[in-house]
Amino acid sequence: MSVSWPPDPIRTGRLVLRESEARDRAAFVELSASPEVNTYLGGPRPPDELDRMPEVPGRRPGVFVVDLGGTMIGAVMLERRDLGPPGRGRPEVDLGYLFRPGAWGHGYAAEACAAALDRFAASRGPRRPARTGVTADSRRW
Repeated sequence: MSVSWPPDPIRTGRLVLRESEARDRAAFVELSASPEVNTYLGGPRPPDELDRMPEVPGRRPGVFVVDLGGTMIGAVMLERRDLGPPGRGRPEVDLGYLFRPGAWGHGYAAEACAAALDRFAASRGPRRPARTGVTADSRRW
């Protein structure tokens, strides 16, 4: 089964997951420039890189803007990866997310990721996303 893009918005109890729009650029810049958000992701992006960010960043298959009350608070990404040795890896789907620090601690990431995974499962069948990554918030573990 193929996945069409852009998808229809996904609505949860509090959030809307949708395609990126030009009005989201400032929030993408904030996420990319934040030392807190990027602590375990190589650090914040340099200013010259942020200046080159497209007018509508994040507009590609698998990227959902997480919208709360009309404002972008984060993004959820589903990306295909080949896990294993080069040329012999198996295709998997990687789940990633970034949220503005003011949105941390309210369960938004869990709610948004669950909704994105539900959409993925409905469109692709029983294939599970890969379980790789960095546990950035050790206070929760």
